[in-house]
Amino acid sequence: MTLERVSEMFRQHAGTIALEESGTMIAIVIEELARLLADSHGRLPDETFESLVRIGGMLYREGSSQHRAKADVDAIMKKSSRE
Repeated sequence: MTLERVSEMFRQHAGTIALEESGTMIAIVIEELARLLADSHGRLPDETFESLVRIGGMLYREGSSQHRAKADVDAIMKKSSRE
């Protein structure tokens, strides 16, 4: 399979995810990736495993950043509604 084909598959799948679902979806994807890595540890080459862990780390960081941003917006909205 080519890199272009995989990228196209990513784009197609991304087009099926509603924007409001993306926050919860990232948590689901991180959990799914963690499960796949746990199940395949020892069967994947070390380099592949480490690459997937790095990808998971970036997804985790992005999810955490989105969560903090949402919490900040919620706090601002609550504060402004009291004023």
